[in-house]
Amino acid sequence: MGGGRWSGSKRVVIEAEDAVVGADAGPEAPPGEPVTARTEVRPPGIYRAVLANPVFRRLWLVQLVAALGEALASVALPLLAYEITGSAGRLGLIFVVQQAPKVLLAPIAGVLADRVNRRSLMLGADLGRALIVLPLPLVTEFWQIAALAALVAVGNAVARPAELAAVPAVVAPGELVSALSVSQVTNALVRIVGPGIGAGIVAVAGPGPVFWLQALCFLASAAFLWRLVLPAVGRAPASGGGLVRLAALARREAAEGLRIVVTNPVVRGISAVEALWQLVVGIFFVATVVYVEESLRLDDAGTVYALLMGTLGAGTAVGALAAGRVERRIGRPRLMAIGYLAPLMLIPAGLTPPLPVLFGCWFVLGFTDAWAVIAMQAYLAEAVPNELRGRVYATWGAIITLAAAGGYGLIGWAADALGPPPTIAAVGALVGFGGPLLLLVTGALPALRRDGPAAPAAPDAEHP
Repeated sequence: MGGGRWSGSKRVVIEAEDAVVGADAGPEAPPGEPVTARTEVRPPGIYRAVLANPVFRRLWLVQLVAALGEALASVALPLLAYEITGSAGRLGLIFVVQQAPKVLLAPIAGVLADRVNRRSLMLGADLGRALIVLPLPLVTEFWQIAALAALVAVGNAVARPAELAAVPAVVAPGELVSALSVSQVTNALVRIVGPGIGAGIVAVAGPGPVFWLQALCFLASAAFLWRLVLPAVGRAPASGGGLVRLAALARREAAEGLRIVVTNPVVRGISAVEALWQLVVGIFFVATVVYVEESLRLDDAGTVYALLMGTLGAGTAVGALAAGRVERRIGRPRLMAIGYLAPLMLIPAGLTPPLPVLFGCWFVLGFTDAWAVIAMQAYLAEAVPNELRGRVYATWGAIITLAAAGGYGLIGWAADALGPPPTIAAVGALVGFGGPLLLLVTGALPALRRDGPAAPAAPDAEHP
């Protein structure tokens, strides 16, 4: 899930000298393209307006090609893993192993995202992931897939907090909703095109070329990052003390990020719901694979799986496009609450309905899920100041990743023990009804209705 929306009217112009600090701040702005994260003159239309921002536009292209690579592999990796293991439980275990680095590295990744040039972090992650996915076509054993998937997750753990923290820093407050909506629509469209391309390649040539194409996507993302200049983080980089000092700093600042997640009712509520939502993610990547392979007994299960994921992406794209108008009518809190009801569309799968019904449910699920994601990302960005976003996003991501690891394992076990149809239906009911309830009991929904999210104050203590 990804995307978001924003409100407000204040515009702040960031000059080039504010965007570059020290030798590690990245290249200077190309001639004729000033490093101005927010400008006063915009063409009409919310999407054209935010894409007129040269910094955001380049960051958006980075997200686009990297997301395309991940979408291509989203079909090939589960099919390859299931072909090798033949077990939903072991398929789920691969995804559990893939989540571990994100949790273990979250404190350090958060510190780096707040103290090191974010462009450099994303660039290194892209180049590393490009090299790691190249051997995937050669694997023949369970442990090989798990090891390479875990290494790719290391790159994700480093890049994701920096990417999430960068978007709110390069657009005006009044345009953040539009910027996050652009990202959400783009991701949704990529989720339509990517799985279809991946399924076609798998059908013709097997999964190997899919991973090679994924490596090219990461290299293209790195090429766009090469000339990107981001605003300065606003904190001095940590220096001296080596690994011991870095570990101590990571513990201290991870605790600071955790404090914000726990004490801010909006961040607390969203974190709780997103943790529960990882059961739905497990349905997409574990139970649905087994569902089309065994429960539906289809001749071309791989193609149907790819089309289901593409339909989910199509619903997300349409929902993201409609979200702006809906938000203006009903408000962002209701938009998010309705979006969190989306998993209820999984319940009909328990009856193994005809394929048109199944595709319709997946489309509606994606449509309403987009509303939750856009509102959720906007609230998170609003609740956290720029100099703390890296650590908060990393801590939040670690919580979600822990939930994902447990969710993948639980879904894999349930699909083997109970069968995919009852597993999918039960998760749909649990998450669909449980999500809005969690928003209420954590105090998030009352806080949003009362006065919106409040940004936590930066700590008084100086940071070394």
